[in-house]
Amino acid sequence: MTTGGTARLADVVTELSQRPDADVVTLLRERPDLPVPPPTTLTALAARACSRPSVERVLAGLDQHVLEVAEAVCALGGLGPVDAGAVRSATGAGDATAAARVDEAYTRLERLLLVVGGLPVLALHEALGPYPARLGPPLAALEAVHAPVTTPEALSAVLTDAPPAALRVLDALVSGTPVGVTSGEPAGATRWLLDHGVLQRLSSTQVVLPLETGLAARGQRTHLEPHLHPPRVAAPTRPAAVVAAESTRAAEELVRLVGVVVRQWTHEPAPALRSGGLGVRELRRLAGDLGTTPEQAAEIVEIAAMAGLVGPDDDGERPVLGPAAPAVDWAEDELADRWVALAEGWLASPRMPWLVGTRDDRGTLRAALGPGLERGWAARLRRRVLAVLASLPTGTAPAAADVHAVLRWQAPRATPPEASVAAVLAEAELLGLTGAGALGSAGRALADGADDVAAALAADLPEPVGEILVQGDLTAVVPGRPTRELADLLDQVADVESRGAALTVRFTAESVRRALDAGTEAGALLERLADVSRTPLPQALEYLVGDAARRHGRLRVGGAGSYLRTPDEVTTRALLADPRLAGLGLREIAPTALVSGVLPGELLETLRRTGAAPVLEGPSGASVGARPAARRAVRTAPRVQRAGEVHVQGPDDVALARLVGRMRAGQERADQRDDLPATDPVHTVAALREAASAGSAVRVVLIGASGKPERRRVRPVSVEGGRVRMVDLDRESELVVAIHRISAVAD
Repeated sequence: MTTGGTARLADVVTELSQRPDADVVTLLRERPDLPVPPPTTLTALAARACSRPSVERVLAGLDQHVLEVAEAVCALGGLGPVDAGAVRSATGAGDATAAARVDEAYTRLERLLLVVGGLPVLALHEALGPYPARLGPPLAALEAVHAPVTTPEALSAVLTDAPPAALRVLDALVSGTPVGVTSGEPAGATRWLLDHGVLQRLSSTQVVLPLETGLAARGQRTHLEPHLHPPRVAAPTRPAAVVAAESTRAAEELVRLVGVVVRQWTHEPAPALRSGGLGVRELRRLAGDLGTTPEQAAEIVEIAAMAGLVGPDDDGERPVLGPAAPAVDWAEDELADRWVALAEGWLASPRMPWLVGTRDDRGTLRAALGPGLERGWAARLRRRVLAVLASLPTGTAPAAADVHAVLRWQAPRATPPEASVAAVLAEAELLGLTGAGALGSAGRALADGADDVAAALAADLPEPVGEILVQGDLTAVVPGRPTRELADLLDQVADVESRGAALTVRFTAESVRRALDAGTEAGALLERLADVSRTPLPQALEYLVGDAARRHGRLRVGGAGSYLRTPDEVTTRALLADPRLAGLGLREIAPTALVSGVLPGELLETLRRTGAAPVLEGPSGASVGARPAARRAVRTAPRVQRAGEVHVQGPDDVALARLVGRMRAGQERADQRDDLPATDPVHTVAALREAASAGSAVRVVLIGASGKPERRRVRPVSVEGGRVRMVDLDRESELVVAIHRISAVAD
């Protein structure tokens, strides 16, 4: 049944064959790496499930309590099969709740095929280390010179006369690793413990506290301090009104800043680095325009890219960064909907903006929107952090260390760095998912995967106001959140002086000219301002608008694709009246000068088709040879792929049930054969590792140097690095062979 305190591969195959199909399907669903590629037999499935890589994947998703139960099974397995009751006693599950938690964890280990028949599979024992729960090997694996101490009563009696130094050595071995190193022949406290059977020799320079003695020293417990539950978070609690106000303020500000980036890059795309991304100089310039730090500006453009609103455009002469096609529709959406697009893009993105400004392994500086910021676990970390925040009482504002401690309990073998957790919390605050450090209503809805995330944010947003208070010093105050129409008006005609609970803007000659440039007439502008002002417009503002209107448009600038000089006014009139030239859009700017919207080449060819004999004029006014008309450059929308995790649709339960049926049929055919079964590499490795652990002999089919198969009877010694070291029992020689040269293994 057992091999050194672990379940044999044959036992795992038997367990699979006895499970109902529904239970095997559950196993394949909970361990999605097992059915890919589809195993042909239950033996192949068992070998894959017991392989070290597959077991490591499972352990990465287990919490600290389940791992401690697994350690207890591995430690106690050296004494024989372990049932749930033994684990309950060994982990100190005193009350009904703790007992139920232990039973649940034990059942889960069995369901995941990590524990079979009360014993751990070999890969689980190896993954948890040589001394699970920091307990030593059983006495059966050691050569005891003196009578060992195996019970708490016997240990207490022996230690009655122990010297203080011996007690200190024993305490260190009980609470830490069970192995001690000696520089030579043990003396003093170590010698006393050896002579009284408390310690045993492990080698000429090592002593060990055996499993039975270690359990006796711990009161028959495998863990001194079991962790049944995640650590408690002692954090301040914020009032709901404060959380709502802070989170909505941050959400509104982020939407505004992303909108500024989109509008600015629409008019003037940002130059991109040759290697991709936004350069340091451009990032600082953008930060100045946004009124933020370069670090915050990097986060803002990254979030915009995560939502698919901005990205690279390589269609022009030089690479630039500009808005993507979805940005047009996004800008027309309501505030809550725009925010949801940003939050969902952030949640699903594998990019890590907090790496901007750091250097990679080659010393290259990582740029915003550039390569090298992707990590496969980033999106999972964001979801895990939000889940921790959502699990806390409403209003709780934990520190990064508190969240990190909970994540460490949830998955000790896949814990992210605390700095990454702090960065995710900072991003959540920037997005408005949290306010004053506590999860807001919209953030909680997003963490729960609700459909009404936008409604949750909209419910917390204050009612917008459509009025302003215009003051005599050419400033105006918006007492709250402006409506969209009011915000658009103020963006056109005023400059922002301060933001906060109230928005303060100032009217200047430049800001008024900006409104006039947009096509608004002075009278209409004053009328619109009067409509939204609670008080009559001050005379100073009317003078400012009137002054700007009088100066506006005195100089006119226009564009033309080409010009045409004529010898006299008669020729000019004839050209304007010629119907064949109507498509050129000729316009007179002087008695002997016309301009057209088409390029010089097209103008030249059209005139020649009418029988005229024009020539092309260079910048100096001299005639030059005609050249083909240049193509007008048309900038297309940037090709942006929305960042996010790749979700692969796995097989459904029906497909998995069919796979189980095929594996059972394949197993029946394999059991009917008497020759060595041809196994896949995973099965080969599992069989060799098991034989090496048990010190048993196996038969192998080895592909020789000539390419012909050779049958040998061997005893594997070790399997590592893709090679197996084994002793050929018939030839009495040792050989090292690459695993891929072994095509089959059997007992």
